[in-house]
Amino acid sequence: MLLEQVQSQLESIYDIGLKERAEDFLIEKKEALSILNVKEETKIPKELLLVRQPVDETVEVALFLDPKLFRNLSAHNLFENISQKSLSDFCIVIEGVSHFVYYLWKSYRKVPITQLELELQAEIDKFVMLFLYLRTAQSGSGFSPSRIFEALFENFTLLDHLSGTQKNRYMTASHLAGKFCYQLHQRFHAHQHLRVLLDEIRHFYNLTQEQKISYIMH
Repeated sequence: MLLEQVQSQLESIYDIGLKERAEDFLIEKKEALSILNVKEETKIPKELLLVRQPVDETVEVALFLDPKLFRNLSAHNLFENISQKSLSDFCIVIEGVSHFVYYLWKSYRKVPITQLELELQAEIDKFVMLFLYLRTAQSGSGFSPSRIFEALFENFTLLDHLSGTQKNRYMTASHLAGKFCYQLHQRFHAHQHLRVLLDEIRHFYNLTQEQKISYIMH
């Protein structure tokens, strides 16, 4: 399944491993609305990582991904070829799996995590996965790292129903991730730098939010 492919890719990139698989934590929209405690007609994003902590120390995790994403990607899978028809939906799936993997990875290590940090890492994960794909795949689509960068960090729009706080968080995450990914693109465009690239992004993955922001800005 696509989710397993994405999770396996992320785990390979960052040299980590989780026993939990994202596809086992998928929920339908009705259940997501129930967890959020909102009305049935409420609009929600196509991707949501839902975390709930009952009275004890147990943490409940669920992942919602709009079924329309999978219907589109079943016909236009980016693991087979990059296509404009599937790029946006594929990135949403990567984002959802990124949130799932990163949250659990940090939780197992008992490291605090913020929503900004989740969004920042997800933006980076989208670029890194596609960047590495373009380095290894023979794609005749005409896509390039520069076009991927533009699509992720320049030519995007935010959903209208987001709150001011949410919009500010997404914009901040996008700005920081864009700076980091631009540096990656400029420095690691040749095959011989792959080992160094992996070492750097794996180091970055394990930093705290404050350390990541400092790393990017300096």
